[in-house]
Amino acid sequence: MKRSLSILLLTMTATTAGAQNRPVDIPRQIYGKVQVVDATTFEFRKSGQTVRLAGYEAPRLEQTARTDGADWPVGQVSRSWMILRTLGQDVNCAPIARDTNGVILAHCFVGETNLAATAVAEGIGYAFNYRGEPQVPAYFDIERRARGLGYGVWSSPDLLPPWLYTASSANGDKAKSATEEPDSGLPLPLPLSPDKSLPLNDEHGG
Repeated sequence: MKRSLSILLLTMTATTAGAQNRPVDIPRQIYGKVQVVDATTFEFRKSGQTVRLAGYEAPRLEQTARTDGADWPVGQVSRSWMILRTLGQDVNCAPIARDTNGVILAHCFVGETNLAATAVAEGIGYAFNYRGEPQVPAYFDIERRARGLGYGVWSSPDLLPPWLYTASSANGDKAKSATEEPDSGLPLPLPLSPDKSLPLNDEHGG
């Protein structure tokens, strides 16, 4: 309980400041059961509203980590963690902004537990905000402790943060497509009609 309250208090200032600058087109509160879309995003089952956790990013679903010589599905673990935290629970979100795709950014809680802050504290994901999104300085303080203790994502030295992983994957796809034989897009030859078909020996190179 003390840990949950301390994390809650650390983020109250950021939440209040964000609420003061909240656009008029987003609600003050979204509450209810959710469907986890990915490790950072929910869809509220009744309203259909999609919410992404502010100041938080998690490994991509397909990412894997290596800790003490053992591989583990870090992306799937981060999503499963969020599912277990919210399954059957009412999630209370305080929206603060929208991202560039129009998705609502919010601080979200189950009871007194701040989901993003707790995930960062347990090494499930990262304190991070994309350009133009509200920063949550308290999350970076929490992350420093998790990193120092080697929790979760910090137990795998070679694990790329998701934003770098995405960039490297995109660059890899570009490099791969550049080396592959290009698809010319030329039309296929017309099929031979029976009356214009080649003699048997010509058709088979005989």
